[in-house]
Parts: sequence; structure tokens; C-alpha cells
Amino acid sequence: MSTLTYYRIKLQLASPLAVGSGEDSNTDSDVILDSSGAPIIPATSIAGAVRHFLGVECDDKSMLFGYVNGNDSFESKVKFYDAVLISDSFITVRDSVALENKVGVKGAKFDKEAVETDSVFETLIELRNVSEDEENAILDAVSAIDSGLLRIGSKTTRGYGEFRVTEIKKAVFCLPDDRKEWVEFLPYDFSSDKCYTDILHEIKNRKQNFNYTRIHLELKQRGAVSIRSYTVKNANDIKTADFVQLSTNDGVPVIPGTSWAGAFRKRFSDFTGKDKEYVNSVWGNVDIEKNIQSKSKIIFSESRLANYVEKKIDRNAIDRFSAGTKDGALYSEKTVYNGKCSLNIDIKNDVAEPDKCMKIISAVICDLDRGYLAVGGLTSVGRGLFSVEKVTIDNADVTEAMKRADIQGMTGGNA
Repeated sequence: MSTLTYYRIKLQLASPLAVGSGEDSNTDSDVILDSSGAPIIPATSIAGAVRHFLGVECDDKSMLFGYVNGNDSFESKVKFYDAVLISDSFITVRDSVALENKVGVKGAKFDKEAVETDSVFETLIELRNVSEDEENAILDAVSAIDSGLLRIGSKTTRGYGEFRVTEIKKAVFCLPDDRKEWVEFLPYDFSSDKCYTDILHEIKNRKQNFNYTRIHLELKQRGAVSIRSYTVKNANDIKTADFVQLSTNDGVPVIPGTSWAGAFRKRFSDFTGKDKEYVNSVWGNVDIEKNIQSKSKIIFSESRLANYVEKKIDRNAIDRFSAGTKDGALYSEKTVYNGKCSLNIDIKNDVAEPDKCMKIISAVICDLDRGYLAVGGLTSVGRGLFSVEKVTIDNADVTEAMKRADIQGMTGGNA
């Protein structure tokens, strides 16, 4: 008796997706496209992300994913399929630069393409003769994708590659008894519900234990924020302003995970007394000269602003000697004021000195609430300030402790 199980999954982007093609025709890193020119997520990218995740959660990954060891090999019990686009999409361009003391590092400026938020993909996962524990491991991975802990593509710890599972259906065939149904089954016919059973509720209600601590912040702007977009999406923008706030294709202003991470990392480093070794162990590091790389243990979401007011601001530079305006220094900027947003920060439990890490992150959040920590550009003129309206750590409300700057109260007395 052989058992084949299929999961048909719809995934909606909750943040931009950067799956590079290896080409640099348009940017330093272009999105991979299929033969029709639509964005696609290769099965290899999905399989790699899931296998890496289960490498932490599932000790028996070699039996589930197969292995090759000399003449000894075992075929994988799980097969992944490319995730194909089934909605409209927009490919945006995001700019990034490494900062040191809020100044760009020479040679560290780059741009990359990304598939914009809300695009919908559909994919299949096929399981062959798996045990109950192995099937549960795959469902754990799908649940982790839905919760934002398992992300796909590059820059995943900085807000990219986050999905929500909007549909998942299951089909099971026991061979040879169900051979007729299996022969007539069309895995790529996404429009057919024949043989499928909806199990979305199981994924949404699945008990999760992913070895992460989640911090959730509800934030309100104290004034304006300035995170500039250098990619024109609206023809009217270039006519009315020199710079515009970074936003999605449908005009929703966003604060990327890269901006949050940069601000938090700098203040985290200050609180450690600039202990570079510890900071790098927590936040990741790339040493080109020594060819050493380590991934961040802290994952940030991208924040979408709501209930904001958009304003166009005209500014110019003043000559400090004459007190007059400088020639050619007048510019205008579209920015947003007084909006609200949320931010998720996920910290891996295997981070070095976890109690110390949580204590410092809690202190950074207190600084953010008090206006001592700003995000984005033009922070020297009051941009990028937020107040924290609510903060939870693993669903426990610690807002009152945060308002008192009670670090032990925020961390449960473990810090």
C-alpha cells in the first residue's frame, strides 16, 4: 500500500518578495521571471526554506528530505512545486545602503527588484509514504509561513518574503485502491476542487512552538517620517515633489524592516558598550575579507501606515554666513504625518545570552516610546519619532511595565 498526499496552497504576500534570478539587467538583483514574464518562486527556494526551518524543528530531516552519502542514498519523501503567480503583480525597486553612525558606507549602496505586497501565488506540496510525525512537520512549516516566522527569498530577517496562507486543501490517495482517482487527478489544475478537502482552519489554529519569542508593537507617529523612494510609481509624483515617501504600489506608506533593523541595531550596540562581537552574534555579520557570514537572530516585519495625513513640504538650504538661501537648494517632499502602524520583532531562542538580549531590546523599545530613538531620514529635524501604544511579548501585555521603563517587568523578571 502506497499513500500520496497533496497540499494545494495559496500564499499572499504580506511584505515584498526578493527571489533573485542572478541577473542584474535592471538592478543589482533582478527578480526571477517565468517564460511569460511573470514573477515565480522556484520550488528550490521553497524547499530550501522549509528544509532549513525543519533542520531546527525536526531531527529526522534526512529521512524526510532524502540524502546522498557516497553510494548510499535515499529519495526524498516530499516534493515541492514552483509557486506560480495567480494575481496581478507589480515589481518594485528598493534601495539599500549600509550605514555607520548614520552615514552611508562607501561602496555599500545597492538596489534590488522585489515583488510587491499582496501578490498571490499558488503551489503544491506532494508527500509520499510519510509518517504522521513527518506530515506534521510539513504542516508546522506551512503554519510557520502563515505566522511570518518562515520566510522565502533574500533579506528575510529584514521584512522581506513574508506570506499569509489564504487557502490550503488536502487530497489523499491510497494506491492501488485509489488508482482510478489518482490517474484522473490533475495536480496543476488549480481551479478544480475535486478530491480536495479544505484544512485552512487546521493551519490557522495549529499549536505553534517554533523556538521564537515574538514582540508585537502598536505604534503611533509623533509627526512625520521620511523614508524616501527613488522609484517613481505615480507620474504625478515627479511633477509635484522631488522626493516621496516609500510606499506600496497602491499608495500605502511603509516603513521597511531594513529601517527598523538599522535603528534598533545601532541603539542595541550603544547599550552593549559597542561590544562588536556580541552585537554581530545577535544581529548577523558579513566579513568580506575573511569570507565569514552569519545570519541575524532577530527578524523584523515591514510596517504599513494607516490613518495618516499626507503633506507636501517645501524646504531649502540656508547659507550659514549670509543667512540667505543657497542657489539650487530648494526641494519639495511628500511625507506622511500622525499615522499608526504595527511592528513584529521575532527573536530566536538560541540567540547568545537570551536574557541579556531581551533586556537590551526592551530598553530600545523604551527609548523608541520616549522619542530618544528615531527611524528613517531627517531625524535631526524631528522626523521618524513614534510612541508605543501597546507592546506584547509572546501575547503577554507589558505596556504598563514599558511605560515605567520597568525592564524586569517587561521580560518577566528574567533580565
